[in-house]
Amino acid sequence: MLLTLPIGTTVLVRPIEPEDKPLLSLGLKTLSPETAMRRFLTLKTSFSAAELRYLTEVDQVDHIALVAVDADHGFLIGVARCVRVAPDTAELAIVIGDPWQRQGLGRALVDELAVRASAQGITRFSGTMMATNRGAVRLMRGFGTHIDRDLIESGVREIVVQFASSAQLVAPMH
Repeated sequence: MLLTLPIGTTVLVRPIEPEDKPLLSLGLKTLSPETAMRRFLTLKTSFSAAELRYLTEVDQVDHIALVAVDADHGFLIGVARCVRVAPDTAELAIVIGDPWQRQGLGRALVDELAVRASAQGITRFSGTMMATNRGAVRLMRGFGTHIDRDLIESGVREIVVQFASSAQLVAPMH
């Protein structure tokens, strides 16, 4: 699916593929230290071969992942994924490159992820983030129809949200 951000960037959103390993590696290197820290809760500068396999060779059932790619230049600008941790719950993770933050892309990716997750029986997202990550907190709190848990411990915040049923969600992108 193509979408246009308010800053004019045309973005292609699609399921991640095993061939995206180089794109993911390069994308990580373009993140600011602050963005990398907010996403990984540690300063991460590279992925191991095993991590790249895990992140790109997904089944799109229990591990659903989407990439957002600049449609004009082909580089990665965002990734959103969820990994099932219980029959109805998946851990949500998202990262948007610095120049494209606060453009609505994170919400668009999470919305699409929810449609796909709901089709697999997932109705709750759990997100773990730095307590100071206001963008992620706002995204999680604004997404769900019901907040099941919002806990802060040792500077880390976990939010679990129930989201709308598949009938109430938008049809998935193709």
